[in-house]
Amino acid sequence: MTRQEERIRIKRRQRRKQAIMIRRIVFTVCLLIILILCIYGYLNHKRVQTLGGKIDRLEEQLKQSRSDRKNLQKELDDLEKELQEKQKELEKNQAAVYDDPEKPNVYLTFDDGPSANTDTILDTLADNNVRATFFCIAQKGEANEKRYQRIVSEGHTLGMHSYSHVYKTVYADMESFQKDVTGISDYLYQITGVRPKFYRFPGGSSNTVSKVPMKECIRYLNQSGLTYFDWNAQNDDATGKSYTASQLVEHAMSNVKVAGNNVVLLMHDEQTKTATAQSLPKLIRQLKNAGYDILPITDATPLVQHVSKDSVG
Repeated sequence: MTRQEERIRIKRRQRRKQAIMIRRIVFTVCLLIILILCIYGYLNHKRVQTLGGKIDRLEEQLKQSRSDRKNLQKELDDLEKELQEKQKELEKNQAAVYDDPEKPNVYLTFDDGPSANTDTILDTLADNNVRATFFCIAQKGEANEKRYQRIVSEGHTLGMHSYSHVYKTVYADMESFQKDVTGISDYLYQITGVRPKFYRFPGGSSNTVSKVPMKECIRYLNQSGLTYFDWNAQNDDATGKSYTASQLVEHAMSNVKVAGNNVVLLMHDEQTKTATAQSLPKLIRQLKNAGYDILPITDATPLVQHVSKDSVG
Protein backbone atom coordinates (compact mmCIF):
# COMPACT_ATOMS: atom_id res chain seq x y z
CA MET A 1 0.00 0.00 0.00
CA THR A 2 1.50 3.26 -0.99
CA ARG A 3 1.74 6.32 1.25
CA GLN A 4 -0.87 8.04 -0.78
CA GLU A 5 -3.37 5.29 -0.20
CA GLU A 6 -2.54 5.23 3.53
CA ARG A 7 -3.27 8.95 3.87
CA ILE A 8 -6.55 8.53 2.05
CA ARG A 9 -7.57 5.70 4.36
CA ILE A 10 -6.70 7.75 7.46
CA LYS A 11 -8.79 10.70 6.19
CA ARG A 12 -11.72 8.39 5.58
CA ARG A 13 -11.51 7.05 9.13
CA GLN A 14 -11.38 10.59 10.47
CA ARG A 15 -14.42 11.62 8.42
CA ARG A 16 -16.33 8.56 9.71
CA LYS A 17 -15.41 9.44 13.30
CA GLN A 18 -16.54 13.03 12.73
CA ALA A 19 -19.79 11.84 11.18
CA ILE A 20 -20.42 9.53 14.17
CA MET A 21 -19.63 12.39 16.56
CA ILE A 22 -22.00 14.75 14.74
CA ARG A 23 -24.76 12.14 14.81
CA ARG A 24 -24.23 11.64 18.54
CA ILE A 25 -24.35 15.37 19.15
CA VAL A 26 -27.49 15.75 17.06
CA PHE A 27 -29.07 12.79 18.84
CA THR A 28 -28.19 14.21 22.26
CA VAL A 29 -29.58 17.65 21.31
CA CYS A 30 -32.76 16.00 20.07
CA LEU A 31 -33.07 14.09 23.33
CA LEU A 32 -32.59 17.30 25.31
CA ILE A 33 -35.20 19.09 23.23
CA ILE A 34 -37.64 16.23 23.69
CA LEU A 35 -36.94 16.16 27.44
CA ILE A 36 -37.45 19.92 27.74
CA LEU A 37 -40.68 19.68 25.80
CA CYS A 38 -41.86 16.85 28.04
CA ILE A 39 -41.04 18.80 31.19
CA TYR A 40 -42.72 21.93 29.81
CA GLY A 41 -45.75 19.91 28.83
CA TYR A 42 -45.92 18.29 32.26
CA LEU A 43 -45.68 21.64 34.01
CA ASN A 44 -48.37 23.11 31.79
CA HIS A 45 -50.55 20.09 32.47
CA LYS A 46 -50.10 20.57 36.23
CA ARG A 47 -50.90 24.28 35.93
CA VAL A 48 -53.99 23.48 33.87
CA GLN A 49 -55.07 21.05 36.59
CA THR A 50 -54.43 23.67 39.29
CA LEU A 51 -56.34 26.34 37.39
CA GLY A 52 -59.12 23.87 36.76
CA GLY A 53 -59.32 23.13 40.49
CA LYS A 54 -59.45 26.84 41.31
CA ILE A 55 -62.17 27.36 38.73
CA ASP A 56 -64.15 24.48 40.25
CA ARG A 57 -63.77 25.95 43.74
CA LEU A 58 -64.78 29.42 42.56
CA GLU A 59 -67.83 27.99 40.81
CA GLU A 60 -68.74 26.13 44.02
CA GLN A 61 -68.28 29.29 46.06
CA LEU A 62 -70.44 31.17 43.58
CA LYS A 63 -73.16 28.56 43.91
CA GLN A 64 -72.87 28.75 47.72
CA SER A 65 -73.02 32.54 47.59
CA ARG A 66 -76.18 32.39 45.51
CA SER A 67 -77.62 29.91 48.00
CA ASP A 68 -76.65 32.19 50.91
CA ARG A 69 -78.28 35.14 49.18
CA LYS A 70 -81.46 33.15 48.75
CA ASN A 71 -81.40 32.11 52.42
CA LEU A 72 -80.73 35.69 53.49
CA GLN A 73 -83.56 36.96 51.33
CA LYS A 74 -85.87 34.35 52.87
CA GLU A 75 -84.84 35.45 56.36
CA LEU A 76 -85.49 39.08 55.43
CA ASP A 77 -88.89 38.17 54.00
CA ASP A 78 -89.75 36.25 57.18
CA LEU A 79 -88.65 39.17 59.38
CA GLU A 80 -90.68 41.61 57.30
CA LYS A 81 -93.71 39.36 57.63
CA GLU A 82 -93.19 39.11 61.40
CA LEU A 83 -92.80 42.89 61.61
CA GLN A 84 -96.08 43.39 59.78
CA GLU A 85 -97.82 40.97 62.13
CA LYS A 86 -96.36 42.75 65.19
CA GLN A 87 -97.45 46.09 63.74
CA LYS A 88 -100.98 44.80 63.32
CA GLU A 89 -100.91 43.47 66.88
CA LEU A 90 -99.65 46.83 68.15
CA GLU A 91 -102.35 48.69 66.25
CA LYS A 92 -104.91 46.35 67.75
CA ASN A 93 -103.59 46.98 71.24
CA GLN A 94 -103.54 50.72 70.65
CA ALA A 95 -107.09 50.58 69.39
CA ALA A 96 -108.03 48.81 72.62
CA VAL A 97 -106.31 51.52 74.64
CA TYR A 98 -107.42 54.58 72.68
CA ASP A 99 -110.94 53.44 71.91
CA ASP A 100 -113.01 56.59 72.54
CA PRO A 101 -111.50 60.09 72.45
CA GLU A 102 -114.75 61.56 73.79
CA LYS A 103 -114.35 59.87 77.18
CA PRO A 104 -112.53 61.52 80.10
CA ASN A 105 -108.98 60.23 80.47
CA VAL A 106 -107.12 58.97 83.50
CA TYR A 107 -103.41 58.18 83.46
CA LEU A 108 -102.30 55.64 86.07
CA THR A 109 -98.76 56.49 87.18
CA PHE A 110 -96.55 54.59 89.60
CA ASP A 111 -93.50 56.12 91.31
CA ASP A 112 -90.42 54.79 93.13
CA GLY A 113 -90.33 51.27 91.63
CA PRO A 114 -89.79 48.70 90.48
CA SER A 115 -90.22 46.09 93.19
CA ALA A 116 -92.05 42.81 93.72
CA ASN A 117 -95.27 44.85 93.83
CA THR A 118 -94.56 45.92 90.25
CA ASP A 119 -94.98 42.30 89.15
CA THR A 120 -98.45 42.19 90.70
CA ILE A 121 -99.36 45.53 89.12
CA LEU A 122 -98.13 44.43 85.68
CA ASP A 123 -100.14 41.20 85.95
CA THR A 124 -103.29 43.17 86.79
CA LEU A 125 -102.73 45.63 83.95
CA ALA A 126 -102.24 42.75 81.50
CA ASP A 127 -105.39 40.98 82.70
CA ASN A 128 -107.40 44.17 82.08
CA ASN A 129 -105.70 45.22 78.82
CA VAL A 130 -104.65 48.51 80.44
CA ARG A 131 -101.43 50.50 79.89
CA ALA A 132 -99.87 52.68 82.58
CA THR A 133 -96.81 54.83 83.23
CA PHE A 134 -93.95 53.94 85.57
CA PHE A 135 -91.68 56.71 86.85
CA CYS A 136 -88.75 54.60 87.98
CA ILE A 137 -85.64 55.07 90.07
CA ALA A 138 -82.44 53.01 89.81
CA GLN A 139 -83.35 49.79 91.57
CA LYS A 140 -80.52 47.27 91.15
CA GLY A 141 -80.56 43.50 90.71
CA GLU A 142 -81.50 41.01 88.00
CA ALA A 143 -85.14 40.78 89.15
CA ASN A 144 -85.58 44.54 88.82
CA GLU A 145 -83.85 44.60 85.44
CA LYS A 146 -86.44 42.10 84.21
CA ARG A 147 -89.17 44.37 85.58
CA TYR A 148 -87.87 47.37 83.64
CA GLN A 149 -87.78 45.22 80.51
CA ARG A 150 -91.26 43.92 81.15
CA ILE A 151 -92.63 47.46 81.52
CA VAL A 152 -91.32 48.28 78.06
CA SER A 153 -92.17 44.98 76.35
CA GLU A 154 -95.79 45.06 77.57
CA GLY A 155 -96.41 48.51 76.10
CA HIS A 156 -96.28 50.70 79.20
CA THR A 157 -94.51 54.06 79.34
CA LEU A 158 -91.13 54.01 81.06
CA GLY A 159 -90.40 57.30 82.81
CA MET A 160 -87.68 58.68 85.10
CA HIS A 161 -88.08 59.66 88.76
CA SER A 162 -84.40 60.41 89.55
CA TYR A 163 -81.55 57.96 90.08
CA SER A 164 -81.64 57.71 93.87
CA HIS A 165 -84.71 59.71 95.02
CA VAL A 166 -82.54 61.08 97.83
CA TYR A 167 -83.55 64.74 97.94
CA LYS A 168 -80.32 66.06 99.42
CA THR A 169 -78.38 64.29 96.64
CA VAL A 170 -80.67 65.01 93.71
CA TYR A 171 -81.18 68.68 94.60
CA ALA A 172 -77.78 69.44 96.18
CA ASP A 173 -76.87 71.81 93.36
CA MET A 174 -77.49 72.17 89.65
CA GLU A 175 -74.56 69.94 88.70
CA SER A 176 -75.90 67.18 90.97
CA PHE A 177 -79.37 67.45 89.42
CA GLN A 178 -78.00 67.22 85.88
CA LYS A 179 -75.80 64.28 86.81
CA ASP A 180 -78.76 62.52 88.42
CA VAL A 181 -81.00 62.96 85.35
CA THR A 182 -78.24 61.69 83.06
CA GLY A 183 -77.57 58.77 85.40
CA ILE A 184 -81.14 57.46 85.47
CA SER A 185 -81.54 58.01 81.73
CA ASP A 186 -78.39 56.03 80.94
CA TYR A 187 -79.26 53.32 83.47
CA LEU A 188 -82.70 52.66 82.01
CA TYR A 189 -81.37 52.83 78.44
CA GLN A 190 -78.66 50.25 79.15
CA ILE A 191 -81.22 47.81 80.56
CA THR A 192 -84.13 48.31 78.14
CA GLY A 193 -82.68 49.89 75.00
CA VAL A 194 -85.28 52.67 75.39
CA ARG A 195 -84.22 56.24 76.12
CA PRO A 196 -86.96 57.64 78.43
CA LYS A 197 -88.29 61.10 77.60
CA PHE A 198 -90.74 61.67 80.48
CA TYR A 199 -89.65 62.77 83.95
CA ARG A 200 -91.27 63.28 87.33
CA PHE A 201 -89.50 65.41 89.90
CA PRO A 202 -89.06 63.82 93.33
CA GLY A 203 -91.55 65.83 95.35
CA GLY A 204 -93.03 67.33 92.19
CA SER A 205 -92.10 70.51 90.34
CA SER A 206 -93.51 72.58 93.23
CA ASN A 207 -91.45 70.93 95.99
CA THR A 208 -89.82 73.20 98.58
CA VAL A 209 -86.94 70.94 99.62
CA SER A 210 -84.68 71.57 96.61
CA LYS A 211 -81.60 73.69 97.25
CA VAL A 212 -81.70 74.54 93.54
CA PRO A 213 -84.45 76.85 92.26
CA MET A 214 -86.93 74.51 90.60
CA LYS A 215 -87.22 76.78 87.58
CA GLU A 216 -83.52 76.11 86.90
CA CYS A 217 -84.23 72.38 86.95
CA ILE A 218 -87.25 72.90 84.67
CA ARG A 219 -85.13 74.96 82.29
CA TYR A 220 -82.58 72.12 82.11
CA LEU A 221 -85.29 69.56 81.27
CA ASN A 222 -86.74 71.88 78.63
CA GLN A 223 -83.33 72.34 77.02
CA SER A 224 -82.72 68.55 77.16
CA GLY A 225 -85.95 67.78 75.31
CA LEU A 226 -87.49 66.05 78.34
CA THR A 227 -91.13 66.45 79.40
CA TYR A 228 -92.06 66.36 83.08
CA PHE A 229 -95.41 65.41 84.57
CA ASP A 230 -96.80 66.10 88.00
CA TRP A 231 -100.24 64.88 89.12
CA ASN A 232 -103.68 66.23 89.89
CA ALA A 233 -105.03 63.24 91.82
CA GLN A 234 -103.60 60.55 94.09
CA ASN A 235 -104.69 57.51 96.05
CA ASP A 236 -102.94 58.82 99.20
CA ASP A 237 -100.58 55.83 99.50
CA ALA A 238 -97.68 58.21 100.29
CA THR A 239 -99.26 59.95 103.28
CA GLY A 240 -97.60 57.64 105.79
CA LYS A 241 -100.91 56.19 106.91
CA SER A 242 -101.71 52.49 106.61
CA TYR A 243 -104.74 52.56 104.37
CA THR A 244 -106.37 49.34 103.23
CA ALA A 245 -106.72 48.51 99.55
CA SER A 246 -110.40 49.48 99.62
CA GLN A 247 -109.62 52.81 101.27
CA LEU A 248 -106.98 53.57 98.61
CA VAL A 249 -109.57 52.93 95.89
CA GLU A 250 -112.06 55.19 97.66
CA HIS A 251 -109.51 58.01 97.95
CA ALA A 252 -108.39 57.60 94.34
CA MET A 253 -111.92 57.69 92.92
CA SER A 254 -112.82 60.71 95.02
CA ASN A 255 -109.76 62.65 93.86
CA VAL A 256 -110.16 61.57 90.22
CA LYS A 257 -113.71 62.93 90.07
CA VAL A 258 -112.54 66.29 91.43
CA ALA A 259 -109.63 66.53 88.95
CA GLY A 260 -111.82 66.73 85.83
CA ASN A 261 -111.50 65.05 82.43
CA ASN A 262 -107.70 64.83 82.18
CA VAL A 263 -106.46 63.07 85.30
CA VAL A 264 -102.90 62.06 86.15
CA LEU A 265 -103.27 59.75 89.15
CA LEU A 266 -100.25 59.38 91.44
CA MET A 267 -99.60 55.98 93.04
CA HIS A 268 -96.49 54.07 94.10
CA ASP A 269 -95.10 50.62 93.35
CA GLU A 270 -92.19 50.48 95.77
CA GLN A 271 -91.71 47.47 98.05
CA THR A 272 -93.84 48.84 100.91
CA LYS A 273 -96.88 49.63 98.75
CA THR A 274 -98.48 46.20 98.68
CA ALA A 275 -101.92 47.66 99.38
CA THR A 276 -101.66 49.75 96.21
CA ALA A 277 -100.94 46.64 94.15
CA GLN A 278 -103.86 44.85 95.80
CA SER A 279 -106.21 47.79 95.17
CA LEU A 280 -105.58 48.01 91.44
CA PRO A 281 -108.14 45.46 90.10
CA LYS A 282 -110.98 47.19 91.96
CA LEU A 283 -109.72 50.65 90.96
CA ILE A 284 -109.59 49.76 87.27
CA ARG A 285 -113.07 48.28 87.42
CA GLN A 286 -114.51 51.39 89.06
CA LEU A 287 -112.73 53.75 86.67
CA LYS A 288 -114.11 51.87 83.66
CA ASN A 289 -117.59 51.77 85.16
CA ALA A 290 -117.36 55.54 85.67
CA GLY A 291 -116.64 55.99 81.97
CA TYR A 292 -112.92 56.77 82.02
CA ASP A 293 -110.40 55.76 79.39
CA ILE A 294 -107.27 54.48 81.16
CA LEU A 295 -104.20 55.50 79.17
CA PRO A 296 -100.40 55.62 79.34
CA ILE A 297 -98.63 58.96 79.11
CA THR A 298 -97.49 59.74 75.55
CA ASP A 299 -96.46 62.78 73.54
CA ALA A 300 -100.16 63.45 73.00
CA THR A 301 -101.01 63.59 76.72
CA PRO A 302 -102.07 67.07 77.91
CA LEU A 303 -99.52 68.39 80.39
CA VAL A 304 -100.26 68.31 84.09
CA GLN A 305 -97.61 70.43 85.82
CA HIS A 306 -97.65 72.20 89.18
CA VAL A 307 -95.13 74.69 87.80
CA SER A 308 -95.63 75.15 84.06
CA LYS A 309 -92.67 74.67 81.79
CA ASP A 310 -93.77 77.81 79.97
CA SER A 311 -93.23 79.87 83.11
CA VAL A 312 -89.49 79.47 82.66
CA GLY A 313 -88.00 82.17 80.46
